[in-house]
Amino acid sequence: MSSEQRRLTELDHQYIWHPFTQQKHWTESEQPLIVESAEGFDLIDVEGKRYLDGVSSLWCNVHGHSEPELMAALHDQADKLCHSTLLGLTHRPVIELSEKLFKILPEGLSKVFYADAGTTAVEAGLRIALEWWQKQSGEAAKKKRKLLSLDGAYHGDTVGSVTIGFLPAFHGSIEPILVPALRTPPPHMFRFYDGMSEEDALAAALEQLEQTLLREADSIAAFFMEPLVQGAAGIWVQPPEFLRAARELCRKHNVLFLADEVATGFGKTGSLFAVEQGPVSPDIMIIGKGLSAGYLPISAAICSQELYDGFLGGVEEGKTFFYGQTFAGNPLAARVASANLDLLEQRNVLGGLPERIAAMTKALDENVQPLGCVDEVRQCGLMVGIELTKKPGERCPYPAQELAGWRVIYEARKRGVVIRPLGNVIILMPAITMPAQQIERLVQVTADSLRDVLGG
Repeated sequence: MSSEQRRLTELDHQYIWHPFTQQKHWTESEQPLIVESAEGFDLIDVEGKRYLDGVSSLWCNVHGHSEPELMAALHDQADKLCHSTLLGLTHRPVIELSEKLFKILPEGLSKVFYADAGTTAVEAGLRIALEWWQKQSGEAAKKKRKLLSLDGAYHGDTVGSVTIGFLPAFHGSIEPILVPALRTPPPHMFRFYDGMSEEDALAAALEQLEQTLLREADSIAAFFMEPLVQGAAGIWVQPPEFLRAARELCRKHNVLFLADEVATGFGKTGSLFAVEQGPVSPDIMIIGKGLSAGYLPISAAICSQELYDGFLGGVEEGKTFFYGQTFAGNPLAARVASANLDLLEQRNVLGGLPERIAAMTKALDENVQPLGCVDEVRQCGLMVGIELTKKPGERCPYPAQELAGWRVIYEARKRGVVIRPLGNVIILMPAITMPAQQIERLVQVTADSLRDVLGG
Protein backbone atom coordinates (compact mmCIF):
# COMPACT_ATOMS: atom_id res chain seq x y z
CA MET A 1 0.00 0.00 0.00
CA SER A 2 1.40 3.39 -1.00
CA SER A 3 1.67 6.21 1.52
CA GLU A 4 -1.14 8.09 -0.27
CA GLN A 5 -3.44 5.09 -0.23
CA ARG A 6 -2.66 4.57 3.45
CA ARG A 7 -3.45 8.22 4.19
CA LEU A 8 -6.79 8.08 2.36
CA THR A 9 -7.70 4.78 4.02
CA GLU A 10 -7.03 6.19 7.48
CA LEU A 11 -9.14 9.26 6.74
CA ASP A 12 -11.96 7.10 5.38
CA HIS A 13 -11.94 4.92 8.49
CA GLN A 14 -11.86 7.99 10.70
CA TYR A 15 -14.76 9.89 9.16
CA ILE A 16 -17.00 7.94 6.78
CA TRP A 17 -20.00 5.72 7.55
CA HIS A 18 -20.67 3.69 4.38
CA PRO A 19 -24.19 2.66 3.31
CA PHE A 20 -25.20 -1.00 3.58
CA THR A 21 -21.81 -1.71 5.17
CA GLN A 22 -20.87 -3.27 8.48
CA GLN A 23 -18.24 -0.77 9.56
CA LYS A 24 -16.42 -3.22 11.84
CA HIS A 25 -15.90 -5.53 8.89
CA TRP A 26 -15.01 -2.58 6.64
CA THR A 27 -12.27 -1.24 8.89
CA GLU A 28 -10.81 -4.64 9.73
CA SER A 29 -10.97 -6.33 6.30
CA GLU A 30 -8.64 -6.12 3.34
CA GLN A 31 -7.53 -2.68 2.23
CA PRO A 32 -10.36 -0.72 0.60
CA LEU A 33 -10.57 -0.09 -3.11
CA ILE A 34 -10.27 3.68 -3.46
CA VAL A 35 -11.54 4.69 -6.88
CA GLU A 36 -9.72 7.64 -8.42
CA SER A 37 -11.19 7.65 -11.93
CA ALA A 38 -13.00 5.51 -14.46
CA GLU A 39 -12.85 4.86 -18.18
CA GLY A 40 -15.02 2.67 -20.36
CA PHE A 41 -16.05 -0.30 -18.23
CA ASP A 42 -13.11 -0.02 -15.83
CA LEU A 43 -12.75 1.60 -12.44
CA ILE A 44 -9.22 2.88 -11.73
CA ASP A 45 -7.83 3.09 -8.20
CA VAL A 46 -5.45 5.65 -6.71
CA GLU A 47 -2.46 3.54 -7.72
CA GLY A 48 -3.59 3.21 -11.33
CA LYS A 49 -4.83 -0.39 -11.20
CA ARG A 50 -7.88 -1.11 -13.35
CA TYR A 51 -10.92 -3.16 -12.32
CA LEU A 52 -13.75 -4.34 -14.57
CA ASP A 53 -16.99 -2.89 -13.18
CA GLY A 54 -19.07 -6.05 -12.87
CA VAL A 55 -22.04 -4.44 -11.12
CA SER A 56 -22.34 -1.30 -13.27
CA SER A 57 -21.64 0.88 -10.21
CA LEU A 58 -24.66 -0.47 -8.32
CA TRP A 59 -26.78 -1.40 -11.33
CA CYS A 60 -26.95 2.02 -12.97
CA ASN A 61 -24.14 2.54 -15.49
CA VAL A 62 -25.36 2.12 -19.08
CA HIS A 63 -22.72 3.23 -21.60
CA GLY A 64 -19.54 2.90 -19.55
CA HIS A 65 -17.68 5.57 -17.62
CA SER A 66 -16.48 8.92 -18.99
CA GLU A 67 -18.48 8.48 -22.19
CA PRO A 68 -17.53 11.54 -24.31
CA GLU A 69 -21.07 12.43 -25.45
CA LEU A 70 -22.42 12.31 -21.90
CA MET A 71 -19.49 14.27 -20.49
CA ALA A 72 -19.94 16.90 -23.21
CA ALA A 73 -23.63 17.28 -22.31
CA LEU A 74 -22.70 17.64 -18.64
CA HIS A 75 -19.99 20.22 -19.29
CA ASP A 76 -22.21 22.24 -21.64
CA GLN A 77 -25.05 22.33 -19.12
CA ALA A 78 -22.67 23.22 -16.25
CA ASP A 79 -21.75 26.38 -18.15
CA LYS A 80 -25.42 27.40 -18.26
CA LEU A 81 -27.31 26.23 -15.16
CA CYS A 82 -26.29 23.76 -12.47
CA HIS A 83 -29.46 23.89 -10.41
CA SER A 84 -32.86 25.52 -10.23
CA THR A 85 -35.89 24.22 -8.37
CA LEU A 86 -38.99 22.69 -9.96
CA LEU A 87 -41.13 24.20 -7.17
CA GLY A 88 -42.92 26.94 -9.06
CA LEU A 89 -40.28 27.13 -11.81
CA THR A 90 -39.11 24.95 -14.68
CA HIS A 91 -36.13 24.72 -17.02
CA ARG A 92 -35.17 23.59 -20.52
CA PRO A 93 -33.29 20.31 -19.72
CA VAL A 94 -36.16 18.76 -17.75
CA ILE A 95 -38.73 19.82 -20.37
CA GLU A 96 -36.73 18.32 -23.23
CA LEU A 97 -36.03 15.14 -21.24
CA SER A 98 -39.75 14.71 -20.60
CA GLU A 99 -40.57 15.05 -24.28
CA LYS A 100 -38.09 12.27 -25.11
CA LEU A 101 -39.29 10.04 -22.28
CA PHE A 102 -42.87 9.95 -23.46
CA LYS A 103 -41.76 8.67 -26.85
CA ILE A 104 -40.44 5.47 -25.22
CA LEU A 105 -42.67 4.93 -22.16
CA PRO A 106 -45.51 2.37 -22.14
CA GLU A 107 -48.88 3.56 -23.39
CA GLY A 108 -51.24 4.95 -20.78
CA LEU A 109 -48.62 6.97 -18.90
CA SER A 110 -48.86 10.71 -19.40
CA LYS A 111 -47.40 12.73 -16.50
CA VAL A 112 -43.93 12.55 -14.92
CA PHE A 113 -43.08 13.57 -11.35
CA TYR A 114 -39.32 13.93 -10.89
CA ALA A 115 -37.37 12.94 -7.79
CA ASP A 116 -33.69 12.54 -6.92
CA ALA A 117 -33.33 8.81 -6.15
CA GLY A 118 -35.16 5.56 -6.67
CA THR A 119 -36.48 5.41 -3.14
CA THR A 120 -37.83 8.97 -3.20
CA ALA A 121 -39.57 8.22 -6.50
CA VAL A 122 -41.11 5.11 -4.95
CA GLU A 123 -42.24 7.26 -2.04
CA ALA A 124 -43.88 9.60 -4.55
CA GLY A 125 -45.59 6.68 -6.26
CA LEU A 126 -47.05 5.18 -3.12
CA ARG A 127 -48.23 8.57 -1.90
CA ILE A 128 -49.84 9.33 -5.27
CA ALA A 129 -51.65 5.99 -5.07
CA LEU A 130 -52.85 6.48 -1.50
CA GLU A 131 -53.76 10.14 -1.84
CA TRP A 132 -55.58 9.65 -5.14
CA TRP A 133 -58.11 7.35 -3.56
CA GLN A 134 -58.56 9.73 -0.62
CA LYS A 135 -59.28 12.62 -2.97
CA GLN A 136 -62.05 10.69 -4.76
CA SER A 137 -65.69 11.22 -3.85
CA GLY A 138 -67.54 8.49 -2.02
CA GLU A 139 -66.80 6.49 1.11
CA ALA A 140 -65.80 3.35 -0.82
CA ALA A 141 -62.72 5.04 -2.27
CA LYS A 142 -61.65 6.40 1.10
CA LYS A 143 -61.53 2.86 2.52
CA LYS A 144 -58.61 2.07 0.21
CA ARG A 145 -55.73 2.69 2.63
CA LYS A 146 -53.69 -0.52 2.41
CA LEU A 147 -50.77 -1.41 0.16
CA LEU A 148 -49.94 -4.84 -1.27
CA SER A 149 -46.52 -6.06 -2.38
CA LEU A 150 -44.55 -9.24 -2.96
CA ASP A 151 -42.80 -11.15 -0.19
CA GLY A 152 -39.10 -10.34 -0.32
CA ALA A 153 -39.63 -7.14 -2.28
CA TYR A 154 -37.22 -4.21 -2.14
CA HIS A 155 -38.42 -0.73 -3.03
CA GLY A 156 -35.98 1.51 -1.17
CA ASP A 157 -35.20 2.58 2.37
CA THR A 158 -37.38 5.50 3.40
CA VAL A 159 -39.93 4.47 6.03
CA GLY A 160 -42.70 4.61 3.43
CA SER A 161 -40.90 2.54 0.82
CA VAL A 162 -39.85 0.01 3.46
CA THR A 163 -43.54 -0.53 4.16
CA ILE A 164 -43.91 -2.16 0.74
CA GLY A 165 -40.35 -3.46 0.37
CA PHE A 166 -39.56 -5.05 3.71
CA LEU A 167 -36.46 -7.28 3.86
CA PRO A 168 -35.76 -8.63 7.38
CA ALA A 169 -31.98 -8.42 6.98
CA PHE A 170 -32.19 -4.76 6.00
CA HIS A 171 -35.18 -3.47 7.93
CA GLY A 172 -35.96 -5.85 10.79
CA SER A 173 -34.78 -3.45 13.48
CA ILE A 174 -37.27 -0.74 12.46
CA GLU A 175 -40.26 -3.06 11.94
CA PRO A 176 -42.15 -1.75 15.03
CA ILE A 177 -42.54 1.72 13.48
CA LEU A 178 -43.58 0.59 9.98
CA VAL A 179 -47.09 0.83 8.58
CA PRO A 180 -48.29 -2.76 8.10
CA ALA A 181 -48.67 -3.86 4.49
CA LEU A 182 -50.13 -6.94 2.90
CA ARG A 183 -47.77 -9.45 1.24
CA THR A 184 -48.30 -12.09 -1.40
CA PRO A 185 -45.74 -14.76 -2.39
CA PRO A 186 -44.05 -14.57 -5.82
CA PRO A 187 -43.62 -17.76 -7.89
CA HIS A 188 -40.04 -18.47 -6.82
CA MET A 189 -41.10 -19.11 -3.23
CA PHE A 190 -43.12 -22.12 -4.35
CA ARG A 191 -40.45 -23.29 -6.77
CA PHE A 192 -37.30 -22.79 -4.69
CA TYR A 193 -38.62 -23.55 -1.21
CA ASP A 194 -41.51 -25.97 -1.87
CA GLY A 195 -40.00 -27.82 -4.83
CA MET A 196 -42.86 -27.11 -7.24
CA SER A 197 -42.43 -27.08 -10.99
CA GLU A 198 -42.29 -23.63 -12.60
CA GLU A 199 -45.79 -24.13 -13.99
CA ASP A 200 -47.26 -25.15 -10.63
CA ALA A 201 -45.37 -22.37 -8.82
CA LEU A 202 -46.82 -19.78 -11.17
CA ALA A 203 -50.34 -21.12 -10.64
CA ALA A 204 -49.90 -21.16 -6.85
CA ALA A 205 -48.59 -17.58 -6.77
CA LEU A 206 -51.46 -16.30 -8.88
CA GLU A 207 -53.97 -18.19 -6.75
CA GLN A 208 -52.56 -16.55 -3.60
CA LEU A 209 -52.68 -13.11 -5.21
CA GLU A 210 -56.25 -13.54 -6.38
CA GLN A 211 -57.41 -14.79 -2.98
CA THR A 212 -55.83 -11.78 -1.30
CA LEU A 213 -57.53 -9.43 -3.73
CA LEU A 214 -60.88 -11.17 -3.28
CA ARG A 215 -60.63 -10.69 0.49
CA GLU A 216 -59.02 -7.25 0.63
CA ALA A 217 -59.59 -5.36 -2.62
CA ASP A 218 -62.04 -2.96 -1.00
CA SER A 219 -59.24 -1.76 1.29
CA ILE A 220 -56.20 -2.02 -1.05
CA ALA A 221 -55.08 1.14 -2.82
CA ALA A 222 -52.28 -0.34 -4.92
CA PHE A 223 -50.20 -3.44 -5.65
CA PHE A 224 -46.46 -2.83 -6.02
CA MET A 225 -44.03 -5.12 -7.79
CA GLU A 226 -40.59 -5.24 -9.36
CA PRO A 227 -41.46 -6.63 -12.80
CA LEU A 228 -39.67 -9.83 -13.86
CA VAL A 229 -36.88 -9.62 -11.25
CA GLN A 230 -36.81 -9.01 -7.51
CA GLY A 231 -33.34 -7.49 -7.44
CA ALA A 232 -32.06 -6.81 -3.92
CA ALA A 233 -33.79 -9.93 -2.58
CA GLY A 234 -31.31 -12.00 -4.60
CA ILE A 235 -32.21 -11.75 -8.32
CA TRP A 236 -35.37 -13.83 -8.05
CA VAL A 237 -36.88 -14.15 -11.52
CA GLN A 238 -40.58 -14.28 -12.41
CA PRO A 239 -42.05 -15.44 -15.73
CA PRO A 240 -43.69 -12.70 -17.85
CA GLU A 241 -46.98 -14.57 -17.38
CA PHE A 242 -46.95 -13.59 -13.70
CA LEU A 243 -46.53 -9.92 -14.55
CA ARG A 244 -49.28 -10.04 -17.15
CA ALA A 245 -51.77 -11.93 -14.94
CA ALA A 246 -51.05 -9.75 -11.90
CA ARG A 247 -51.84 -6.65 -13.93
CA GLU A 248 -55.13 -8.14 -15.09
CA LEU A 249 -56.11 -9.17 -11.54
CA CYS A 250 -55.47 -5.64 -10.30
CA ARG A 251 -57.61 -4.19 -13.07
CA LYS A 252 -60.37 -6.72 -12.34
CA HIS A 253 -60.44 -5.86 -8.64
CA ASN A 254 -60.03 -2.08 -9.02
CA VAL A 255 -56.56 -1.91 -7.46
CA LEU A 256 -53.87 0.40 -8.85
CA PHE A 257 -50.84 -1.38 -10.32
CA LEU A 258 -47.37 0.09 -9.73
CA ALA A 259 -44.24 -1.21 -11.50
CA ASP A 260 -40.94 -0.38 -9.82
CA GLU A 261 -38.43 -0.31 -12.69
CA VAL A 262 -35.60 1.39 -10.79
CA ALA A 263 -33.48 -1.78 -10.99
CA THR A 264 -35.02 -3.47 -14.03
CA GLY A 265 -35.36 -0.49 -16.36
CA PHE A 266 -33.12 0.68 -19.20
CA GLY A 267 -32.32 -2.63 -20.80
CA LYS A 268 -31.14 -4.86 -17.98
CA THR A 269 -33.86 -7.49 -18.52
CA GLY A 270 -33.41 -7.51 -22.29
CA SER A 271 -36.06 -4.89 -23.12
CA LEU A 272 -35.97 -1.18 -22.42
CA PHE A 273 -38.48 -1.68 -19.59
CA ALA A 274 -39.38 -5.02 -18.05
CA VAL A 275 -43.13 -4.34 -18.36
CA GLU A 276 -42.74 -4.55 -22.14
CA GLN A 277 -42.30 -8.30 -21.78
CA GLY A 278 -45.83 -8.64 -20.32
CA PRO A 279 -46.68 -6.56 -22.15
CA VAL A 280 -48.47 -4.40 -19.58
CA SER A 281 -49.02 -0.72 -18.92
CA PRO A 282 -48.97 0.17 -15.21
CA ASP A 283 -50.93 2.93 -13.54
CA ILE A 284 -47.65 4.20 -12.08
CA MET A 285 -44.11 3.34 -13.12
CA ILE A 286 -40.96 4.23 -11.20
CA ILE A 287 -37.63 4.77 -12.96
CA GLY A 288 -34.17 5.77 -11.73
CA LYS A 289 -30.60 4.39 -11.83
CA GLY A 290 -30.08 4.06 -15.60
CA LEU A 291 -32.18 7.14 -16.41
CA SER A 292 -29.04 9.29 -16.40
CA ALA A 293 -26.87 6.36 -17.58
CA GLY A 294 -25.65 6.20 -13.97
CA TYR A 295 -23.91 9.59 -14.10
CA LEU A 296 -26.05 11.77 -11.82
CA PRO A 297 -28.98 11.24 -9.42
CA ILE A 298 -32.40 11.57 -11.02
CA SER A 299 -35.55 9.46 -10.86
CA ALA A 300 -39.25 9.73 -11.60
CA ALA A 301 -42.71 8.46 -10.78
CA ILE A 302 -44.76 8.41 -13.98
CA CYS A 303 -48.52 8.07 -13.82
CA SER A 304 -51.68 8.00 -15.92
CA GLN A 305 -53.71 11.07 -16.79
CA GLU A 306 -56.55 9.83 -14.56
CA LEU A 307 -54.33 9.82 -11.48
CA TYR A 308 -52.91 13.24 -12.32
CA ASP A 309 -56.40 14.69 -12.79
CA GLY A 310 -57.35 13.53 -9.29
CA PHE A 311 -55.00 16.15 -7.83
CA LEU A 312 -56.40 19.09 -9.81
CA GLY A 313 -58.52 21.73 -8.11
CA GLY A 314 -58.53 25.13 -6.55
CA VAL A 315 -55.85 25.79 -3.97
CA GLU A 316 -58.56 25.89 -1.32
CA GLU A 317 -59.64 22.31 -2.10
CA GLY A 318 -56.52 20.71 -0.59
CA LYS A 319 -55.75 18.53 -3.60
CA THR A 320 -52.16 19.71 -4.11
CA PHE A 321 -49.52 16.97 -3.99
CA PHE A 322 -47.32 18.24 -1.18
CA TYR A 323 -44.18 16.24 -1.85
CA GLY A 324 -40.78 16.80 -3.47
CA GLN A 325 -37.03 17.21 -3.05
CA THR A 326 -34.67 20.15 -3.46
CA PHE A 327 -32.71 18.54 -6.29
CA ALA A 328 -35.61 16.78 -8.03
CA GLY A 329 -35.23 17.14 -11.81
CA ASN A 330 -31.82 18.79 -11.45
CA PRO A 331 -30.75 20.44 -14.76
CA LEU A 332 -27.36 18.70 -14.91
CA ALA A 333 -28.93 15.27 -14.34
CA ALA A 334 -31.79 15.98 -16.74
CA ARG A 335 -29.43 17.08 -19.51
CA VAL A 336 -27.28 13.95 -19.14
CA ALA A 337 -30.41 11.77 -19.00
CA SER A 338 -31.57 13.33 -22.27
CA ALA A 339 -28.19 12.59 -23.87
CA ASN A 340 -28.44 9.02 -22.55
CA LEU A 341 -31.76 8.49 -24.33
CA ASP A 342 -30.22 9.86 -27.52
CA LEU A 343 -27.33 7.38 -27.31
CA LEU A 344 -29.63 4.44 -26.65
CA GLU A 345 -31.42 5.19 -29.91
CA GLN A 346 -28.46 6.29 -32.05
CA ARG A 347 -26.36 3.24 -31.16
CA ASN A 348 -29.25 0.76 -31.28
CA VAL A 349 -28.18 -0.48 -27.84
CA LEU A 350 -31.24 -2.69 -27.41
CA GLY A 351 -30.50 -4.37 -30.75
CA GLY A 352 -27.12 -5.51 -29.43
CA LEU A 353 -28.49 -6.97 -26.20
CA PRO A 354 -29.33 -10.50 -27.46
CA GLU A 355 -25.68 -11.14 -28.34
CA ARG A 356 -24.46 -9.95 -24.93
CA ILE A 357 -27.12 -11.88 -23.05
CA ALA A 358 -26.32 -15.05 -25.00
CA ALA A 359 -22.60 -14.64 -24.24
CA MET A 360 -23.34 -14.30 -20.53
CA THR A 361 -25.69 -17.31 -20.51
CA LYS A 362 -23.13 -19.51 -22.28
CA ALA A 363 -20.31 -18.44 -19.96
CA LEU A 364 -22.44 -19.07 -16.87
CA ASP A 365 -23.56 -22.49 -18.09
CA GLU A 366 -20.01 -23.58 -18.87
CA ASN A 367 -18.07 -22.04 -15.99
CA VAL A 368 -20.31 -21.27 -13.00
CA GLN A 369 -23.25 -23.66 -12.97
CA PRO A 370 -21.09 -26.85 -12.74
CA LEU A 371 -19.29 -25.67 -9.57
CA GLY A 372 -20.04 -27.62 -6.42
CA CYS A 373 -20.43 -24.43 -4.36
CA VAL A 374 -23.22 -23.19 -6.66
CA ASP A 375 -26.80 -24.13 -5.83
CA GLU A 376 -28.38 -22.41 -8.83
CA VAL A 377 -27.82 -19.55 -11.25
CA ARG A 378 -30.70 -17.13 -11.83
CA GLN A 379 -30.62 -14.87 -14.87
CA CYS A 380 -32.89 -12.40 -16.59
CA GLY A 381 -31.16 -10.47 -19.34
CA LEU A 382 -27.91 -9.21 -17.83
CA MET A 383 -29.15 -9.49 -14.24
CA VAL A 384 -27.55 -12.53 -12.58
CA GLY A 385 -27.72 -14.03 -9.09
CA ILE A 386 -25.49 -16.98 -8.14
CA GLU A 387 -26.93 -18.83 -5.13
CA LEU A 388 -24.18 -20.46 -3.06
CA THR A 389 -24.28 -23.76 -1.18
CA LYS A 390 -21.89 -25.12 1.42
CA LYS A 391 -22.67 -28.75 0.50
CA PRO A 392 -22.48 -29.72 -3.19
CA GLY A 393 -25.79 -31.03 -4.45
CA GLU A 394 -27.68 -29.77 -1.40
CA ARG A 395 -29.41 -26.53 -0.47
CA CYS A 396 -27.15 -25.40 2.36
CA PRO A 397 -26.50 -21.62 2.59
CA TYR A 398 -23.25 -20.42 4.07
CA PRO A 399 -23.63 -18.99 7.60
CA ALA A 400 -23.19 -15.21 7.68
CA GLN A 401 -20.14 -15.40 9.94
CA GLU A 402 -18.20 -17.34 7.31
CA LEU A 403 -18.28 -14.29 5.00
CA ALA A 404 -18.34 -16.61 1.98
CA GLY A 405 -19.60 -14.00 -0.45
CA TRP A 406 -17.16 -11.37 0.76
CA ARG A 407 -14.20 -13.73 0.45
CA VAL A 408 -15.23 -14.46 -3.13
CA ILE A 409 -15.47 -10.80 -4.12
CA TYR A 410 -12.10 -10.01 -2.52
CA GLU A 411 -10.55 -12.80 -4.60
CA ALA A 412 -12.19 -11.40 -7.74
CA ARG A 413 -10.83 -7.98 -6.88
CA LYS A 414 -7.30 -9.38 -6.80
CA ARG A 415 -7.98 -10.55 -10.36
CA GLY A 416 -9.13 -7.08 -11.44
CA VAL A 417 -12.91 -7.47 -11.28
CA VAL A 418 -15.46 -5.76 -9.01
CA ILE A 419 -18.54 -7.78 -8.03
CA ARG A 420 -20.76 -7.69 -4.93
CA PRO A 421 -22.52 -10.20 -2.65
CA LEU A 422 -26.09 -10.07 -1.37
CA GLY A 423 -26.03 -12.45 1.56
CA ASN A 424 -25.64 -15.94 0.11
CA VAL A 425 -25.86 -14.69 -3.46
CA ILE A 426 -23.15 -13.28 -5.75
CA ILE A 427 -24.51 -10.56 -8.03
CA LEU A 428 -23.31 -9.88 -11.58
CA MET A 429 -24.86 -6.99 -13.44
CA PRO A 430 -22.62 -5.44 -16.10
CA ALA A 431 -23.48 -2.33 -18.08
CA ILE A 432 -25.81 -3.29 -20.93
CA THR A 433 -23.27 -2.03 -23.47
CA MET A 434 -20.33 -4.03 -22.12
CA PRO A 435 -18.84 -6.05 -25.03
CA ALA A 436 -19.34 -9.81 -25.01
CA GLN A 437 -15.62 -10.45 -24.54
CA GLN A 438 -15.56 -8.45 -21.31
CA ILE A 439 -18.77 -10.11 -20.11
CA GLU A 440 -17.08 -13.46 -20.64
CA ARG A 441 -14.08 -12.26 -18.62
CA LEU A 442 -16.40 -11.13 -15.82
CA VAL A 443 -17.99 -14.57 -15.62
CA GLN A 444 -14.67 -16.41 -15.88
CA VAL A 445 -13.08 -14.41 -13.06
CA THR A 446 -16.18 -15.01 -10.93
CA ALA A 447 -15.96 -18.76 -11.59
CA ASP A 448 -12.23 -18.86 -10.80
CA SER A 449 -12.77 -16.91 -7.58
CA LEU A 450 -15.62 -19.18 -6.48
CA ARG A 451 -13.50 -22.26 -7.18
CA ASP A 452 -10.43 -20.96 -5.36
CA VAL A 453 -12.28 -19.71 -2.30
CA LEU A 454 -15.15 -22.19 -1.88
CA GLY A 455 -14.06 -25.18 -3.93
CA GLY A 456 -15.23 -26.47 -7.29
